[in-house]
Amino acid sequence: MSNDFVAVGRAQGANADILARGFTRRPLPLDTAVARALADLAHAAWQMPRDQYYETGDRFRSLNRFKAEIFKDGVHIQRCDDGTPYVQLEKYNPSLPGTQREYQPLPDAVVDSAGIRKLMAYHLMYLPLSEPGIRYAVNLHVLRFAATPGRPADTSPPGLHKDGEKYLATHLLARSGVVGGEVAITDNQRTELDRFTMREMGECYAFDDDRIWHMLTPVHAAPGASFGYRDTLAFDMLPEGWKPS
Repeated sequence: MSNDFVAVGRAQGANADILARGFTRRPLPLDTAVARALADLAHAAWQMPRDQYYETGDRFRSLNRFKAEIFKDGVHIQRCDDGTPYVQLEKYNPSLPGTQREYQPLPDAVVDSAGIRKLMAYHLMYLPLSEPGIRYAVNLHVLRFAATPGRPADTSPPGLHKDGEKYLATHLLARSGVVGGEVAITDNQRTELDRFTMREMGECYAFDDDRIWHMLTPVHAAPGASFGYRDTLAFDMLPEGWKPS
């Protein structure tokens, strides 16, 4: 194996959660490398350009791409940024039906760190489809929802939705001066399974998009605040050959 190989075991509790409910919320196995990587991403969020595809509020966004292969005792991860636009099918994002969206990547020094690779490998290893030989395309997104009085930020599409990816994991990087930003998760019959607000750096949830619907309530400036923000790191993890149902 090369330096692209990350040795990691399978988090059995997370795997069992996704099999049983379609999602998992578990504390990250934080160490110095992972904590530093999250802090570096939180700092880099201040340099991201505004999301040009969202006009009703202020959002900022980046996109970096990786590819990964599962082995018995870890994950082989490589960069594969090729400038391919990010596209969601109309049924998953009617607000931007089939739009080819281009987002600027973050610098290699920020996203290609030991901590990011460990975090990515941790999630990939416990997914129900992850057996030796399975390959994934992984999108790494950093998103900022910024709010000022009278100008909140929301998801697109708003409300309960699916993303049209197979597996997703979202981590809080920073949150300050805002209210809202509450996550809700339901089953495919729209029965609510969980509702929570992430407040601590590294707090996360992961899910199988086929199994659940999810939403984030709008992010508003807190009373008395002239500016607030909610920053997250998200991984889209797409098995090779998989297509949305």
